[in-house]
Amino acid sequence: MTQLLFIALIGCLLWVLWLRRRAKALELHVEEKDREKQAAIQLLDRIGESLTLQLEIEPALQIIVEYTVEATGAEAGAIFLMDPTQSYLTARVVQGLFPPMHGALPYALAKRKFLVDKVKAERIPLGEGVIGGVAREGSAALITDCQDDPRVPQAARDFIAMNSMMAAPLHTRGATLGVIAVVNKRQGQVFSEQDMSLLQALADQAAVTVDLVGLVDEVAEKRRIEQELRLAHEFQKMLLPKRCPDVEGFDLAAFSSPALEVGGDFYDFLPFDDGSLGIVIADVSGKGTPAALVMAMARSALRAEARGCASPRETLRRLNERLIEDTKENVFITMTYGILDPRRGVFRFARAGHEPVLLCSGEGEEPRQRAPNGIALGMVEPETFDLIQEDEITLAAGETALLYTDGAVEARNKAGEEFGHTRLFDSVRRLAHGSSEEMVRGLLGAVQSFCKDAPQHDDITLVVVRAKRAAEEPSVEAEDRKRLTA
Repeated sequence: MTQLLFIALIGCLLWVLWLRRRAKALELHVEEKDREKQAAIQLLDRIGESLTLQLEIEPALQIIVEYTVEATGAEAGAIFLMDPTQSYLTARVVQGLFPPMHGALPYALAKRKFLVDKVKAERIPLGEGVIGGVAREGSAALITDCQDDPRVPQAARDFIAMNSMMAAPLHTRGATLGVIAVVNKRQGQVFSEQDMSLLQALADQAAVTVDLVGLVDEVAEKRRIEQELRLAHEFQKMLLPKRCPDVEGFDLAAFSSPALEVGGDFYDFLPFDDGSLGIVIADVSGKGTPAALVMAMARSALRAEARGCASPRETLRRLNERLIEDTKENVFITMTYGILDPRRGVFRFARAGHEPVLLCSGEGEEPRQRAPNGIALGMVEPETFDLIQEDEITLAAGETALLYTDGAVEARNKAGEEFGHTRLFDSVRRLAHGSSEEMVRGLLGAVQSFCKDAPQHDDITLVVVRAKRAAEEPSVEAEDRKRLTA
């Protein structure tokens, strides 16, 4: 009985000792977590004190690295960020004598400035070494013996006596933004698991900061681009005629709307000394800013070549020679250019791979296509382009000629269906009795009704030339309706 009591007493003592050790371990764990929490809060405080609303990535990273080196007791540290292609990392900020992590080490790096430049110039492939491995795996690495760990490059070991190293991923919103790393704990100590836990806590806060600064930069860049596109849009509108010209016996209307802020469609009117009027509509391959730049160049070149040339075919031939020399192989322009002689009621034109000219005599009559042969500008050498033909239309009273770009017929609804030539012809036939502006408005209304809420697929440009009837008088609103804008 005495022995049983003695054994029970020993058991109780051992249990009490275990509980005390357990309590001590929990107390240390709580202290460690509190240390991590305080460190993270202090890091955020430093960032908040040092950065204004105009956040910049470099100052933010500098604060993060400096504090991390201080908090972990390291001798040096660095932050590596992933490149946009997610294929390699580069050091953005280096603190202290952080060794190179990739490639050989030239003797010139004896000076600290050269060392920092070398480390920042390195591209560490994803998955290579400590830094690349942490980025790819998304998990931290604690190395307590750098001399025998194959993940530490020889260049780093040759540069300084490395005993230990830690690296943690900057991970947020399901993506790894980069890696933060520190080397060599001060006073010859080795980084511990507690140090690793602290680094990971700081890395989590750093990742949020880097992500936030990146988002601010993206918003600022987006605003800058939007502002530039608005200016480009206004500039492109300046290149279009402010209004359609007054031509005796004719009623003109035009409209142009890019699918993006700027586009490659354009139209223009060129008045000549003899009273005739040059009319052009064109479509540059592609959309957006590149197409808009080519459009501006083509417009200027056409105006130069059209002076003193009474032949639309010859004007386009000369223009093609210019564009062959000045544009890339994959850039081309479709164009219809013609000269309206109001005294004879004749529109003489040539077509360089553009949509046919539609001719409609009156309401209910089927539109007729006029499509003389011609290849797009900038595609073929002069000897081939010379096959372009010239055509002539006599516009009797009440007849209408429509010039349009393919954006009108290729407009799509949400089901992916195109507006198509059939709907265009039906709309032209239905609208043939009205004014040029009424036809433009009606055609746009038909396209918009078909597409509904679907985004505009391509640039749309229309030019309508209508011969007035003998008894027709211009309305008092004619001046306000001379030109439609997008």
